[in-house]
Amino acid sequence: MTSQPLWRRIAGFAGLPMISLITPLLVLPVLGRVAGEGGWASLAAGEAIGTLAAIVVAYGWNTAGPPRIALAHEPAARAEFYRESLVVRGVLMAVAVPVVLVLCLLVAAPGYGAPTVLMGMSGSVVGLSFAWYAIGSADPRSIALYEAVPRVAAAAVSAALVVVTHELAIYPALAIAVSVGGVILFSRRVLSDAPQRAWTARTVWALLVRDRAVAFNDIAGGAYMSVPVPVVSATAPAATASSYASADKLYKFGLYVPITLANAFQSWTVEGHVSERRHRLRVALGAHAGVGLFGWLVLTALGPFASGLLFGAEIAATRPACFFLGLAFFLASTRISMTRHILVPAGRIRIVVVSTVCAAAVGVPLIIWLAVAIGPVGAAVALAASEVIANVVLAVPGLRYVSSLHGPLLPAEMTPGP
Repeated sequence: MTSQPLWRRIAGFAGLPMISLITPLLVLPVLGRVAGEGGWASLAAGEAIGTLAAIVVAYGWNTAGPPRIALAHEPAARAEFYRESLVVRGVLMAVAVPVVLVLCLLVAAPGYGAPTVLMGMSGSVVGLSFAWYAIGSADPRSIALYEAVPRVAAAAVSAALVVVTHELAIYPALAIAVSVGGVILFSRRVLSDAPQRAWTARTVWALLVRDRAVAFNDIAGGAYMSVPVPVVSATAPAATASSYASADKLYKFGLYVPITLANAFQSWTVEGHVSERRHRLRVALGAHAGVGLFGWLVLTALGPFASGLLFGAEIAATRPACFFLGLAFFLASTRISMTRHILVPAGRIRIVVVSTVCAAAVGVPLIIWLAVAIGPVGAAVALAASEVIANVVLAVPGLRYVSSLHGPLLPAEMTPGP
């Protein structure tokens, strides 16, 4: 397989797939103004619940999948990995749907039950995304064709319809349709020539056991990142909760940048001669630290103004919340590279899990406590504290591995399942 230059990977993953970043800009200002103080926090809480469900459904494939595909050069091996992921994630999706429905109904503001549930479902189906496969095969075009462009088109249509009808459920309903449709079309392409395989409960269970460490790590990390908005929505007045939801939207919107950058570096950092690998990992980590620092400064300086412009002045974010969420952004950007480029491909799954468990064990109770004690800004402080803990645990083993790197170290998890 011919290695693509780094600039071309970055152009691809930061170009065509970044089209998906247009989606929030098209529809969120409309939703914020139509929902107002009463419904904006409710919709954001539903989306946060769906995001956590998507992490459960994805079951670690977004983290472990790209290096598996990058290291499996044969189409048959890649197709087998993809089929495994579909089976596992399909089973988990069937379990997640009723749980998401109940939780969204519990946090929904009066009169916003249906759109909140649909926001939860639209977030959940993201767990079925094929993007990890395209990332591992350095194929950003498929993400644009089957995922990014359809989502932007659906967002544009739904934004216009919501303006005309004031029916908030239109946006998540269309988002669900294009997400599921894209997965179906991409899956037919990848699996069209792949041999069929019989699946049993024992086979599925073996796959769940194989990937339990990476999945647990992703789920624990998703917990402390997804908890703040539902907690604030449930404990703070509607206006205050909606203001925090706006700050959180900017934070999550900004995370597209380091995630996209990580996608561009994903296969580049494990390719090439052994002598190049240390340099490539340092480049990736340094780029993520720089992006994180820049994002912290921008969110702090422009967050209140940008959120008011996007979502409405009455639900604009406060500067203290933006400052601490900006700090969390900087730390998250660094953690993403440390995890996805260095430790997971090196087989250091255990330390990654330990870092996430420590962050979640401290962060989730701290988020709840500080949100109740000092309000929404307390949730932002606690989220930043969670990221500090995760980075402290990862830093020493990650940097030590890069400094002493002499050759490739491939984990057992990279081999195909039973």
